[in-house]
Amino acid sequence: MISNPINSPWSKNVADVLKELETNVENGLSLSEVVSRQSRFGFNIFKVEKKMGNLQRLLNQLKSPVVIILLFATIISVVLREIVDSIAIITIVIINSFIGFIQETRAEEAVEALKKLSAPKTRVLREGNIVEVSASNVTLGDILILEAGDYVSADARVLKASQLSVDEMILTGESLPVSKIESPLPTLSILADRKNMLFAGTAISTGSTQALVTAIGMSSEMGKIAEMLESAENVKTPLQTLLEQVSNKLLIFCAGVILIVAVLGIVHGEEWITVLMTAISLAVAAIPEGLPTIVTLALSLATHRMAKRNAIVRHLPAVETLGSTNVICTDKTGTLTTGKMRVRETFTLDSGIINESTLSTETHPSIRALIQSSVLCNNASLNDDESSTGDPTEVALLFSGKNHHIEYKQLTTLFPRLAEWSFESGRRRMSVAVKSDDSVLLHVKGAPETVLPLCRLTEVEKNRINESIEKLSSQGRRLLVVATKTLLPSSKEFNFNEFKESSTVENNLSFLGLISIADPPKEESIEAIKQCKAAGIIVVMITGDHPNTAKAIARELGIIKDGEFDQVLTGLELEQITQAELEKRVTNIAVYARVTPEHKLRIVEAWQSLGNIVAMTGDGVNDAPALKKASIGVSMGKGGTEVARQASSMILTDDNFSTIVSAIEEGRAIFGNIKRTIQYLLSGNLSEILIMLGAASLGLPAPLAPVHLLWINLVTDGLPSLALAAEPVPKNVLAFSKRPSPKDFFDKSFYKEMAFVGIMTSILTLGVYVYSLKHEDEITARTHAFSFLVFAELFRSFASRSEHKTFFQMGMQSNIYHLIAVAIPIIFQISLHHVRFFRGVFKVETINWIECLILLGLTLIPVSLIEIRKWMKHNKAESAN
Repeated sequence: MISNPINSPWSKNVADVLKELETNVENGLSLSEVVSRQSRFGFNIFKVEKKMGNLQRLLNQLKSPVVIILLFATIISVVLREIVDSIAIITIVIINSFIGFIQETRAEEAVEALKKLSAPKTRVLREGNIVEVSASNVTLGDILILEAGDYVSADARVLKASQLSVDEMILTGESLPVSKIESPLPTLSILADRKNMLFAGTAISTGSTQALVTAIGMSSEMGKIAEMLESAENVKTPLQTLLEQVSNKLLIFCAGVILIVAVLGIVHGEEWITVLMTAISLAVAAIPEGLPTIVTLALSLATHRMAKRNAIVRHLPAVETLGSTNVICTDKTGTLTTGKMRVRETFTLDSGIINESTLSTETHPSIRALIQSSVLCNNASLNDDESSTGDPTEVALLFSGKNHHIEYKQLTTLFPRLAEWSFESGRRRMSVAVKSDDSVLLHVKGAPETVLPLCRLTEVEKNRINESIEKLSSQGRRLLVVATKTLLPSSKEFNFNEFKESSTVENNLSFLGLISIADPPKEESIEAIKQCKAAGIIVVMITGDHPNTAKAIARELGIIKDGEFDQVLTGLELEQITQAELEKRVTNIAVYARVTPEHKLRIVEAWQSLGNIVAMTGDGVNDAPALKKASIGVSMGKGGTEVARQASSMILTDDNFSTIVSAIEEGRAIFGNIKRTIQYLLSGNLSEILIMLGAASLGLPAPLAPVHLLWINLVTDGLPSLALAAEPVPKNVLAFSKRPSPKDFFDKSFYKEMAFVGIMTSILTLGVYVYSLKHEDEITARTHAFSFLVFAELFRSFASRSEHKTFFQMGMQSNIYHLIAVAIPIIFQISLHHVRFFRGVFKVETINWIECLILLGLTLIPVSLIEIRKWMKHNKAESAN
């Protein structure tokens, strides 16, 4: 019977461990056996903190300060036999709690889905096939297939090892990788000496291995440590922490206002119960209790939008960091470039240098002959689905042929190969003899310095060719010279023995042309870098390529321009300067060439020392320190190692630089959404407080009943605020949005806007109230003030959708969820005035259609003033530019 875990697997030989775990080393486990073992031993996961049930989450809504205050108000109402008020308050408590419950549930679901997206994977042997599975699905007796860069997903006994070493610092504290062996060890070996064991959570540094899983989940060594630790609390994002600090300051301010309103109410002879209920209602209106949930939900929604755009964010705070990023240090190959060698230019004596993208073989028959010769002198293969095998340079030649309708298979049928003189490091060229209709032709391709001396050329022709070589070499291109000659006329039969020595055939060649090959930049990368520059984001390219190649690609991408931020620093030069010197020079270095992953850490630290928010890309094991140190580490989902992915905050599933820029767009957009949502909420809270304070100061009856304040708090802080937080990313957000930072989130402009909206809304509401008091009774005046404020707040949310554009400028970019979020409260508000039961509960009167139209017109004044002010500020800014 298999135990979990088995005893001392390090002390047993491979055969005994396989037998004890009933695993076949050739085929691994069957799928049915995997299911059986998972049902017996569970999944390969650490003990998860027990999730909160729906009932408990709902009950937790009743623990908030707001609800406690409202319940206290309900008790007072019942004692005073104000049954209608008590029912109204308790109903609002239930609705408010339900909305909070929905918000928290959606936020948790979003975060859980995010965890699944970034869950580590591993390769295992099952039913004779190597398959990739989620690490949580690994079971006892599985055979892991691991190589450098992979994380070990469970404790395992090494079966086969090839130059295997493992980084076990996370478990043992050992700073150097530990070499692993296959042979048994003494039973009493301590953890650090178990050199034939792999442990969950460690990483393969070098080599490869097959290892048999001997313990999973909480039974692993890492699981035993996890069991000793208490469950960690969810860490709040920096923005949430800042919001709490600001909320506390606002509460102190509001408490002072509430006290003044209460004192003035008593001075003016209002009943103490009315004063108390008003104070309680004002307290509820003042507390922005929904902000942390709204922030979490907004960040979670952003992560899912990013996932659809090929960027998986592993931690919510990373979304905030993304929005603030102003330096991106990025790899070149595969991220900025395609990662595939392609023909970039061709040169023939009669056509000169021509870019591949503008090439026409029909216009230039000499170029067609050049490409045809390079395709024939080729050992790579290209499939119909564009998959390929062979040397990347030769694959590039085949792709060029395909682009110009020169198919390799058709060509080799027309010109069957008779012989080949292979490429060798000493010769640096390749030749093939092919059968033509009336002759045997020789095609030669190779490095310019080895092929050109074999060609028949005049001095003028040599000079032209050398000028082209110099020009293309300065752009970092890999160059090939292609030449040909007629080896035999048709009257003679080809005999390879006559031409066995290459020197007998590779002479007196006819020069066909030059072909330049390079890894081209992605078109989307060029556009993304333009967007970065417009947004003030610095892009730094890091590559292992030659400095000339690196600089040429950087120019094509638009990273550098001559004389402007165009210094190139090599890894050797980097090692010869101190960190202090690098910090002084770092802002003038756009390209790092011949750089190793170890150098990346120094580059990140240099930029960060100047106060920058730095994103760093990486895919290798050695990239992990730099990825962790960076403000936002970005790993590659396709070609990256598991170590790099675990060390990063974000994973690119398409390994594309433009995806980083898209993620930064999302970060800035969500930051703007949160800021505008908070401003919308706090402006509304401020206006309610100022309305009550203004009326009390003028000696007027309270314009809003306690139940009115509670209702306003419910309908304006609920659906509209959620819709604003989920506002889609606007076009060109990087171009017009400044780089945000939680430190200056509540800047002067924020408070100015909040004060402008709060004061304006309160003055207009008081104006409606005072006018109605002169012409109507107190209940009707309250009805008008109540309805005006609700509709004014709801319509004002349209102005909160953008900081720069008016609602009309946004046009068809409407957020349908926002329209629904406003329409629902409007329907409810209208119902309050036309359903007898609700009129009794909310103590309002019916509003006739004429009054409705007048109030509707008045409620459009606040949003219109805000939009006019926004339009004027925008025009002023444009004029200044």
